[in-house]
Amino acid sequence: MSTSRCSLALALAIGLVGLIALTGCGAHARPTPPPPWQRVQPAGAPIALVAYGDHIDAYAPDDRGAYVVRLDGDAAARAALAATLGATDDVVGADGYVLRLDAGAATALATRAGVLGVAPLQPVDRRGVLVDRATELPEVRIDLFADASADEVAAVAAWVSWRGGQVLWRGRAALRARLPHEARDEAARLSVVRWIE
Repeated sequence: MSTSRCSLALALAIGLVGLIALTGCGAHARPTPPPPWQRVQPAGAPIALVAYGDHIDAYAPDDRGAYVVRLDGDAAARAALAATLGATDDVVGADGYVLRLDAGAATALATRAGVLGVAPLQPVDRRGVLVDRATELPEVRIDLFADASADEVAAVAAWVSWRGGQVLWRGRAALRARLPHEARDEAARLSVVRWIE
């Protein structure tokens, strides 16, 4: 066998041994990171709720999330466009309207004329600043989005009980409850919750 053939055979053998060693010695594909949300379905909840972290970069693929849609133009132009979008008086800042959309609708809306941007509504923008620190289980009002279903309201009520709270009143899209302090921020991370105070 010629020297060049021997060198080639040796190189192939070394490469094959190296490949076998890598595969057999724990060289695995990197694990997929967990999604930045979790599904929570306390006992008695008719459906699961989607809970996010302190910052929302994107919603779960099957979750209708809340978005701040920033509009261009003067106040009259923004109001006219907001009306065509079905936006109400739920405003963040001077030019941002809060809409609950699925991911496809949010992506399409971002390309519409007069729309400056579409971004997830953050948990910090769902929390009021008034907090009763004097009691262990302060009374809070939890407002859900206006289009919340009866199952979503029931699921939030079950979540309140699961987190050690007590539901005092339940309306079509809101609840009054006594809730532990640590659960207040968690409530603002539930996708269906618009406001807690």
